[in-house]
Amino acid sequence: MTLFERYFNLLGKIILLILSIFATAFLLLIGLKFLMQGLDYIPWFTYGYMCVMLLIPPVFFSTVFIIFWKRTGQYPVKIIRIISYAIFLFFLIGWATVLITDLVVFFKNNFGDIVKYNGYNLLYLSATILFIFITGIIQALGMPKEVDWMEKHKMMSE
Repeated sequence: MTLFERYFNLLGKIILLILSIFATAFLLLIGLKFLMQGLDYIPWFTYGYMCVMLLIPPVFFSTVFIIFWKRTGQYPVKIIRIISYAIFLFFLIGWATVLITDLVVFFKNNFGDIVKYNGYNLLYLSATILFIFITGIIQALGMPKEVDWMEKHKMMSE
């Protein structure tokens, strides 16, 4: 086999590989389209989808607050630790209430629009994120100043 034939054979394989990747992606997307259209005719899929959509904000933010709760247990300043625990407890109870009321409203009224649920209330979502940052800032300002790398280097050389 000559050098030209080997390069031509390699070029043909590369072109077939590219075409097969596009064909596979196309067939996968067509299959997913038909699968999703078929699932529209199944009523339980809509219920499952809405339940998952209602679970996302409360579970996400509750997880964030639980992680911060565990980290706050080792915080050295007592008053900031108490304030942080109060904020976390308030929002954990709030998100539990939001989840329960949203599920009750969904199973009573079966709204398909997420705007009608408290978990997607823009004011409550913004307040949650704001208080996460405020608590982080309060905890960061209450910590002792970290030693700079230049100061560490000076201390180690002495």
